[in-house]
Amino acid sequence: TASGLNEALWAPWFTLPTVESHLRVVEPGTFMADVDLGEMFLNFFLDERIRRYAGVDLTKYLPDLVEPGQSVWLRWSRCAMGLRPSPFCAVQTLAWLEEVIQGDPKDPDNVFRYDKVELNLPGSKDYNPSMPWVHELRLSDGRIAADLLMFVDDARPTGPSEEECWKATRKFASTCNHYGIQDAPRKRRPPSLDAGAWAGSVVHTDGEEVGVRVSQDKWDKTRSIVRRMMSELETFYVLEELGEEPKGIDRSHMESDRGFLNYVTQAYPA
Repeated sequence: TASGLNEALWAPWFTLPTVESHLRVVEPGTFMADVDLGEMFLNFFLDERIRRYAGVDLTKYLPDLVEPGQSVWLRWSRCAMGLRPSPFCAVQTLAWLEEVIQGDPKDPDNVFRYDKVELNLPGSKDYNPSMPWVHELRLSDGRIAADLLMFVDDARPTGPSEEECWKATRKFASTCNHYGIQDAPRKRRPPSLDAGAWAGSVVHTDGEEVGVRVSQDKWDKTRSIVRRMMSELETFYVLEELGEEPKGIDRSHMESDRGFLNYVTQAYPA
């Protein structure tokens, strides 16, 4: 940041999946697992044209290695934390690998196989509101096919059975390791019908319908933000009615709260 390198770099805007993406691949009885990649950015190489500008001069700290007129630099060869294009480069490259992992949908031995993309749209004659609008369907058993969701370094393999969810998990982790992208097994969560949070929301499929909620700590923080906002507004109007100069509300704090509330309310669409 101090060197000005970030100011000279550009990265395109890109989308990330939300809980709505998640709901396209689950139905009651779908198992979900979690795989976390270790050191996300460091799995991917930095463009060679940037490496000469991304480093630290160690000349004065290594005098025994330096001859007169020479210098010693330690430079980055991988996407660095805080570097502007790192998120895009990592997510883009992992998206390419995701196509390799998913494989051929017509291969009967592929855990991610499916026969057709089913459209279940509002207004159609056979619309079923308990099913996703768009999903990959297996005709052999009528189940939504196993799938893979990626939110930066958090992968969520899904499957119509616990065994198939394990197979999808193994296929993802082993393929990543094969291509030099490290899996972090210590963060693994086994297949479950009530999995942990992913992309900020908790999806559960252990009943007769699919449910979505947020974690308790996020819900508690949401309530505290709303209470504080109400208290600040009440104070503002009381002072105004008393003819006193009301103290302003910190804008940066409000913007931070707005970002968190947008994040939380994704779990509860209208």
